[in-house]
Order: sequence, then C-alpha cells, then structure tokens
Amino acid sequence: MPLEGEWARADVFRVLRDTCSNLDLDWPYIAQLYNFELASLEDPEGIVPITAWHGVFEHVASELGDDAAMFDLFNNIDIGCFSIFDYLFACAPTLRDACQAWVKFIPIRTNAYRMIFTETETSGYVEWPILEGRGEWRQNMFARVGWATRQLEHALDMQVPPVLIELAATPPQSTSAFQKKYQGRLNFGAPHNRISFPRSLLSRPLRRNDAHLYEIILKAASGEMDKFGQMESPLSRIANEVASNLSHGACTLPQISAKLGMSQRAVQRLLEKEGTSFRKLSEEIRRSAAERYLRSTDLPMKEIAYLLGFSELSTFSRAVKTWFGVSPRKVREASLSPCEMKSDPDRLAAGVRITSVPAAVGASPGYTKSKTSVGAK
Repeated sequence: MPLEGEWARADVFRVLRDTCSNLDLDWPYIAQLYNFELASLEDPEGIVPITAWHGVFEHVASELGDDAAMFDLFNNIDIGCFSIFDYLFACAPTLRDACQAWVKFIPIRTNAYRMIFTETETSGYVEWPILEGRGEWRQNMFARVGWATRQLEHALDMQVPPVLIELAATPPQSTSAFQKKYQGRLNFGAPHNRISFPRSLLSRPLRRNDAHLYEIILKAASGEMDKFGQMESPLSRIANEVASNLSHGACTLPQISAKLGMSQRAVQRLLEKEGTSFRKLSEEIRRSAAERYLRSTDLPMKEIAYLLGFSELSTFSRAVKTWFGVSPRKVREASLSPCEMKSDPDRLAAGVRITSVPAAVGASPGYTKSKTSVGAK
C-alpha cells in the first residue's frame, strides 16, 4: 500500500553506504530495485520514497548476513551526520526541550509519520508510530533506535543511560554489541516502538547546550520546515489515523474525517485521486497489520483480533483466510526466518507482497518497480 508522495530524507542512505564502504554493494542496482534516484544521496535536500527508505535497510542487512548489525552501525555514527536534526537534540537546553524539538521538526525528515513525546508521572518517552503497509521496517527501526540512543548517550554524557527500549518486532537471530550494552533494557515483541526514560531526566541540562548556538539552530530548522513542510502527504495522515484507531472501533469514514478535521467528501476526494477508497484503504491497512502481528509477534490470536478491530475471533479468522488463503495459524507458521528472507528478494523489496509500486516522490520519472530478483544482475 505505498502512498504516492510519501518520502524520507536520502542522507540516511549516504550514511549507510559510507558506513558499509567495505561491503561490495551495488548502489546503482539498489537504487533501481527500490525506485529512487541515486543522485539524491549526494543532494543535501534529497528525498526517497518511504518504501525505499524501509526496503534498502532490509536489503543491506541481508547482504551483511547479520540481522542485528544496524543497532551497532547507527549507535556508532558521529553526531551531526543528519545535520540540523542531530543538533536540535544535542544542543537543546534540556532533555525535554530536545524531545519536543524532535516532535516539532520531524517534518524536515519525513512526511510519512510524526513522532510522539509523552510525559507521565514517572517517565517520559519518545515513540515512532508504526507505519502499516509501507513494507518491512524492522531493520530501519533497529537503525533509528541505535541512532536515537546514541543521541541520548551523548546529550546526557552517559555511557548507558537508564532507558527502556521497546520494539514491535521480533528479536534478531544475531546479537550486537548494542544488545549486550542494553541487556535487560531492550524488549522485543512490544506493542510499540519507543524509548522511555525517568521523568527526572527531562529537566536535566544537556552538556552541549549553548543558548546563542541553539537560537541559530532553531532558525535554520525553521527554514527547513518552511521548505519541507510544504511537502506534507494528506494521504499519510488518513492512513496513519486509520491504523491508530483500528482497536478502538473508530474506523468509519465519519469518525476518521472528524479526527482529521476534514469533511468526509474531502477525504473521499483525496483517496479517489490516489485511485482507492476509504473501504479499500482500511482493508489494506488491516490486512497489513494482521500479517505483521502474525509473522512478527507471539500475541494470542484473540488479542490480534481485538487490535485489528474484530469483535469475534471467528470473524478475524475468516478475514485472514480471505486475505492470505490460509488460517491465521498457517500464516504464523509460514513466517520466514532472516536466512529464508535472503533467498526471497520479492519479500525483502516489498515487505507485504506488493507486486508493483507506483512511482513516488524521488523515484525515476516513468519508472515502476516490478518484482525483481536481487541476484539477477
């Protein structure tokens, strides 16, 4: 379910390429396979489709033969690789200010999702909402967590800050140094992707804070917001709102339209322009979420049915059989291991059995990605 116009900044691919420079990766081929312009890696304002942003990480992890490597690769990169966005955090007055800056300025990094920052009586946390239907994001999330934790380590001047990392993904078969460092503080199979920390840390001054410098950084970030903020994807807002409301039973067109502050007709027009409908979009998101829960978690079937908005397990089972041709249990049993994924490039490239991806922002003009074998060079 790739949505036209969803993008993320391409500099992450440049960092990945340079970090893996000793690996013989065919980046022109990768760019063609995942439908993005290779030149975007060198462009400070370059962007790539969100499906490519996810798929390339799966591809590189497979080539590395190490499904835990992204934790270490991105936990060891230098602060500043992602320019303004890094410094918004590193140079903020306090941890609270740093987290709030991430939330406010995430539109300069991607238009596909928004970060969440929440405070409770005892803790604070930053969360990356799960993107349903945009391909497999597991390795990309491992990289993001490695990078974000590096930001926390640096800003708080702590080798191992007291954080709890929760990931809505299966644990890797390999073991990274990052996992050993955060042993007991890294939980897989969670319902969300987030990092939590004691609330007492939120008011802690950060070691690199400089009021004058931070004013300059905020001004530069605001300039980027003026540019990239114009590239918002309303379709992403609709899809993400549907995904976040599945389990609440609030997934009708009137309910979602009201939450978005849009008229029902405006939502319908946007979806019609994309060649879909609210019913088709909702069904695809539910199907994609079902596959992720069944393949990537050990949640009981009843709980998965609830999370997808089904009131009865039997209704959920019938829906899964319609989507995949087999029962929920058979879908779970057929889950691929990382080694099997390497021999199944279509799954690596598309994530959820998408056979054709419409050209999107950052894609080669007129080019449509079809199912291609990674080995067919």
